[in-house]
Amino acid sequence: MPVITRYRSRTSTPAAAVALMLIVLSAAACGGDKKAPTTTAPAGYTVASSDKEGFALAVPSEWTQIPLSINPADFDKTANALRLENPKLASILNQARVLGQAGGKFMAVAKDGVANVNLTVDKPKEKTVQEIVTASIEGLKNFQATNINQEPSTLNGKPAIRVTFRLPVETDNGTVPTDEVQHYLLEDKKAYILTVAGAPGEVASAIAASLRLR
Repeated sequence: MPVITRYRSRTSTPAAAVALMLIVLSAAACGGDKKAPTTTAPAGYTVASSDKEGFALAVPSEWTQIPLSINPADFDKTANALRLENPKLASILNQARVLGQAGGKFMAVAKDGVANVNLTVDKPKEKTVQEIVTASIEGLKNFQATNINQEPSTLNGKPAIRVTFRLPVETDNGTVPTDEVQHYLLEDKKAYILTVAGAPGEVASAIAASLRLR
């Protein structure tokens, strides 16, 4: 599309100074908006947040955060260190590697290497949150998910959809049927998907209730 330059009348010096000040103040205000939101962590939980990605949520304090990266080489450096610290994380680290390349913004995992939480952010082609959920459910079926249910919920104080299902997950102990909970939110043309897998229901609920988005 060509750039169209419209004629503007000349601005007087005082007016120009005011305009410049407004631009500076506007830039400063925008810069202030780049901080992560705040949230409250229940007892036994720790707040994790990101200024860059604009989120905050609480996870069980003993869980390990896995730094995600779109660059596999960068991810592998951190993953190797985590794998040495806890060999049980081997399988989940393979999932995290893929997640980082697919829009993953956050991931944390329990010491057992099974229970985990992740947050993804994407700009979907679907126009409604229900369309996103429908497409995701079809994908879950391709991965042999069972016991799939959906219901209205809230996330970040906004209307969302909660999906529960059971998925066969590869672990160091073989394939384990794992119960998972996902919350779907569509806001500002971005799809936020919060997934908690292999954790008790009260843990999944506490994490979802704590999530705040900028």
